[in-house]
Amino acid sequence: YDFATADGACEGSVAAYRGGKIDWITTCKFFSSTLGFGNMRIDGWLDRSTRAPHLAVHLCIVFNVIFIYVNLVPRSNLILDDAYNDYVYGDPKAAAGGKSLNDIHNDCIQDKKNFAPYFSKSHVVKAFMTAPTVLLYTIKYNKKNFDKVRQISRDYTSVWLDLAYETDGVLVDGIKSKDVQANLLQTDVRTRQFCGRDPDTKNVANIFGLETTDKLVRTLWGHPDDPIWSS
Repeated sequence: YDFATADGACEGSVAAYRGGKIDWITTCKFFSSTLGFGNMRIDGWLDRSTRAPHLAVHLCIVFNVIFIYVNLVPRSNLILDDAYNDYVYGDPKAAAGGKSLNDIHNDCIQDKKNFAPYFSKSHVVKAFMTAPTVLLYTIKYNKKNFDKVRQISRDYTSVWLDLAYETDGVLVDGIKSKDVQANLLQTDVRTRQFCGRDPDTKNVANIFGLETTDKLVRTLWGHPDDPIWSS
């Protein structure tokens, strides 16, 4: 689906796919040379045959600054589930070159010259940032930093895909039990609806209008024919 402002100053597109373990994945991008920014995001939601995390890779360039939000969103209470926390975020992953997500996270923390932490003023956004390795930064644009951001995004995405298709271990133990399925359903619905509460959504509405913004938000939720969204 293509969309644009009435004056053509900003235009974008959104596409959605599903299949295999992936219940719903969207790619969305919009750019404006007039306003001096570009935005691209990938949001991947897995089905309930696994407890593997969801994926969020959001990249935005405003003039000479890169903003990133890169995250594997947990589908378990990490305070109560040490095995999940250790396995997903603490253990080395071949898809990330033998590093853990925690290693990548710490590397960004230590790169104080280039990576400046971004802190939302919204309690709604802060409550959503539950993963221990969430990356939320503003970064000065140059080729070296851009290449690093691209590699980080690829590493998180590759790790996500590997986790999604694991058939034994922490992420699938007890997956068919009624309690696990009920918890997953409740967590997934609330997680996927977060963009509807994100106060920064108003910035999109200011550019494209409420009608287009509402369609974009609902597209991020999931397939419109899924009965869960009509309940």
